[in-house]
Amino acid sequence: MKKINLKHAFITSAIVMALSGCSSSDDDTVRVVPVEPTPDLGSVSLKAVFGGCATADSHTDIEIIFHDKSGAVVATANPDENGAYQGDIPENAKHVSVVDTVVREDSRTLRKVYTHMDISGDVSLGTMVFDSPQECSVAAVIPCQTYFVDVEDAAVTYPDYKMLTKDLDSTFLNYEYKAPLGEPLKKAHLCRSEKYIPFAVVSDDKEIVKLARVEPNTDANTGVFQLLAEDFSYDGVAVTVPELDDGANVVITSYMKGKQEMGGYDLLFNMPASTAHVIFPDLADYSQYSAQVGDDIDLDAFQLILTSYSESTISSKGEVSFTDLIELDNDLGQAFLSGHDSSNFSFSYDFSALDDRLKLVDWQFSFSSSEGESYQWHITGGTAGNIPEFQFGNAFTLESIEFNALPSFQISLSAYPKGPAALNDYRTFLATQDKDDFSKAENQSYIQVDYKFINKSGRID
Repeated sequence: MKKINLKHAFITSAIVMALSGCSSSDDDTVRVVPVEPTPDLGSVSLKAVFGGCATADSHTDIEIIFHDKSGAVVATANPDENGAYQGDIPENAKHVSVVDTVVREDSRTLRKVYTHMDISGDVSLGTMVFDSPQECSVAAVIPCQTYFVDVEDAAVTYPDYKMLTKDLDSTFLNYEYKAPLGEPLKKAHLCRSEKYIPFAVVSDDKEIVKLARVEPNTDANTGVFQLLAEDFSYDGVAVTVPELDDGANVVITSYMKGKQEMGGYDLLFNMPASTAHVIFPDLADYSQYSAQVGDDIDLDAFQLILTSYSESTISSKGEVSFTDLIELDNDLGQAFLSGHDSSNFSFSYDFSALDDRLKLVDWQFSFSSSEGESYQWHITGGTAGNIPEFQFGNAFTLESIEFNALPSFQISLSAYPKGPAALNDYRTFLATQDKDDFSKAENQSYIQVDYKFINKSGRID
């Protein structure tokens, strides 16, 4: 276990003995008064990494701060040289924060703070990613190879069809080749570890969709490969469309089972529903239906952007086991602002009535400390709770935060509905989950709703 540095030392006696007299008579008694054992509060594990460069480094310049129910500091700790930490939850600790304390060359780069409220039991909080503290010594370059494609043979067979592929470093199958298709040569791309380039032809009425998945075999002299009509060997199967608002944004994603025995599923491509409402069951081992709706509301001091999102599974026959979207509550934003003292950052909240499937809330703010450092703060907890007046000891001093003075803030609520119900069990589920392993039922549906408040005083229209 990682040793923690307690802010307060507690001295206990295991046994208190009281002796009456010094003789050995039968009247002499020994009183043993047991001390109540300290309850086992469980343990917490996490990992902190710095990303943003070609190689992500782990640092010990991260401070782990345990808070009591009022937000005061009761203990601090640091991760090991690999950024990992595991230790017992200290007595009286109810919340934990993971704080970036690295001095930065560029003061515009925000430090991050992750606060997890109401920790208990043996909980894993997973990996927290912090921005790289200095400029990258090696740029994070995405390796891509561009090819020239002769599509004339396919264009002759599908003369009135749209022909599409993926754009450079994109997962979306929505880059349309412009007519005439026969001339000139078209471009196609492979990025990262990809071996195959997907191409689709779509009829004008979108009733017929065929897919090709080609490994480029270029001519040594010209550097060109041919896309043949016979390459389009996968037939699209129509997807039964759920009833959604006209403005809904829908994407159908195709996955293939990974080669590793214990691995998840590898992304093949995303296809917007505006391109075609089909899947390719002869190619994809799993197909996902993602839907998103949104709204934009003008409040007194803020512009409120609302977004509701869900992920569902699609059968090989095109049937969607639709995960209902969370209904957007247009009154929630105004109710929160009206019912909250903007000068007091300590407050209670309750979103449990919004949707009983929700499990986690993530509050997101940016602020400046008394020392002049800028921070991005994530506070996560259950769908109902109390945010106390958090203190951060030697890490930084938190001045009073007024909501009306914030340039923006966001409230996100989410859940894998089939995941564990208890908050800390759910956190451990997220920390250990391979979310791309769709063979597990709990990974096949997901919901999220975002309320983003943008201060109108800082907007440039």
